[in-house]
Amino acid sequence: MRPPDSPLTRAAQDVAVRVLPATLLNHSYRTYPFATALGELEGLEVDTEVLFAAALLHDTGLVLADGKDDFTLTSARVARDVAEQVGLSTAATETLQTAITMHHSPRVPLAAGPVAYLMSAGAGVDVAGIRCWDLPPSTLADAVHDHPREGFKTYFSRAWADEAARVPQGRAHLLRRYGAFTAVIALAPFDE
Repeated sequence: MRPPDSPLTRAAQDVAVRVLPATLLNHSYRTYPFATALGELEGLEVDTEVLFAAALLHDTGLVLADGKDDFTLTSARVARDVAEQVGLSTAATETLQTAITMHHSPRVPLAAGPVAYLMSAGAGVDVAGIRCWDLPPSTLADAVHDHPREGFKTYFSRAWADEAARVPQGRAHLLRRYGAFTAVIALAPFDE
């Protein structure tokens, strides 16, 4: 479950550490092993460098976004800048951005690509406990031990409410209003 070491992953990590508060950074770190473990269970081949970069950068827009654009668009722009900095191919950059912009859409299909599918699934494990029953308890415990939750449910619920208010026509507002997303976060099977 160790993240790959490459110019892309180091650059993504540098940006994430600089931009994200500890609670959100730890969520980003936990997303990667959860996504990787689900990929192994399903026997999926995935570009682990791009998956790790997507996991680390997917919520940067929750901190940096302004205006009326969905936060994932800001996160995707941050990812594009990182990709350009390290000379990532156009195809890999598109894969990275797709994973980030789709990650909080309900039921991202495998047809969207393994990085997008697993990025969404890994985040879903951490935020809402979705599919946590598919993972070995040691995978869950190790990720939380290495990157503690530190009040993640409270922090993320507040960040999600802020995003929903900032973009009233966005997916965060829709999920919060009709998907009872705040309750889903609170019911995730993780101790804070």
